[in-house]
Amino acid sequence: MTGTQPALTGRTTLLAVFLALVGTLTALTAPAQAVTAPRTTVNPVIFVHGQEGSAQQWQSQAKRFSSNGYRDDLLYVHEYDTSVATDDHAVAGLEELVDSVRARTGAQKVDVLAHSRGTRVLHTYLSVPERAAEVAKYVNLDGRTAAAQPGGVPTLAIWSSLQPNGSIGGAVNVHEPQAGHTQSATSAESFAHIYAFLRGRPPLTTRVLPEAPASVEIAGRAVHFPQNTGLAGRLEVWRLDPATGARAGLLPQHVLRTGANGAFGPLEVGGRGHYELAFVRSGERTNHFYFEPFERSDRFVRLLVSPPGGVADSVDACTGHTALTIVRAREWRSGTADDDRLRIAGTDVLDPAVSPQLRQILGLFVFDKGCDGVSHLDAALPPFDRIPFLTATDLSLPADPQARGAIPVTQTMRGAGGVSETVAVANWPSDRHTVSLLFKDYVDIPSGG
Repeated sequence: MTGTQPALTGRTTLLAVFLALVGTLTALTAPAQAVTAPRTTVNPVIFVHGQEGSAQQWQSQAKRFSSNGYRDDLLYVHEYDTSVATDDHAVAGLEELVDSVRARTGAQKVDVLAHSRGTRVLHTYLSVPERAAEVAKYVNLDGRTAAAQPGGVPTLAIWSSLQPNGSIGGAVNVHEPQAGHTQSATSAESFAHIYAFLRGRPPLTTRVLPEAPASVEIAGRAVHFPQNTGLAGRLEVWRLDPATGARAGLLPQHVLRTGANGAFGPLEVGGRGHYELAFVRSGERTNHFYFEPFERSDRFVRLLVSPPGGVADSVDACTGHTALTIVRAREWRSGTADDDRLRIAGTDVLDPAVSPQLRQILGLFVFDKGCDGVSHLDAALPPFDRIPFLTATDLSLPADPQARGAIPVTQTMRGAGGVSETVAVANWPSDRHTVSLLFKDYVDIPSGG
């Protein structure tokens, strides 16, 4: 890894070491709260995602920012429809958001981070001097190269293994040769560079620090994906038995309706608890979303629903089998010295044919191809084998009409010292239900289960 970091004073170094030790002790004992960042010295931060992206790629870094004292009103995401080939709508929407954030916070300028296609949006946006004047600093995450800093705005450029020679003239260029394309935007290593560039000093921690369980809240949107357009419906929030994935109690903890923009929350959830969010719409399959425990408040939860004619239409829906969609904002890799492992009901589903490193897989569809009760795990299923960031495999998972069975899903993340995370989901039949599971892209505190 290369790049420049600001020089540390002895006092700053001691403070950073002390806070890091506090973070470690916090993870082992009581939850921690971050110190609130002063409004006058901190610019709001806006993240702009890439192709087939959403606020999901911002969740981890937003929680790292909040762990370092950033308030909710300083953290934003610009979402746009990536099914449209041109960027005019994305640039216009970003201009509206920047104006809104500046008015809301009283800040003269904002800091902007952009990933992949989002960097193309930003290079266009910053080409107009009046817009560039409202951006204090810009972070270019594994996207466009350039001979000079876009719009003359001070720039940090972080490059993954896909662009080992990426460069922006005059910028601080950092190369992370072990990182995947999305990992370059979501990792703790990238956060350390981003924070130091924006603030002129290292972060006090690169971890996602836990909050007191009673203080944890979630908020977000239900959206058609990748259009990122909101969906109206009924949202049920169920607490689960972590061992079985079964709903705890006869009634959900929260029931509410989302409006046309799909927004919900903030909703109180028990920190370290396991939850299912069920999204119900008349005449549609019920969408069930499962998560690792929320150790810290998260304002960027996204319930991604495939629209009619979308990629999920290629999943065979069966009365007697469960179909899963498993997502992580860090590439799943097989066929390398340090592989990811993903086991579903005890079966390993990743191999070089399904999740090769070059395909940068973020989403895995698992279903019974042909509804024949036979599994074939030796090849990626079409058309998913041709869609960027996605793959699919044929695994038969028996379902129950009342979802009385459990399907344990365990990931062992590469580079995490062999730590495994298990989430149990209910075996809903895929003809009337979809089941999605979002794994975190980091392992700070193993949740067990």
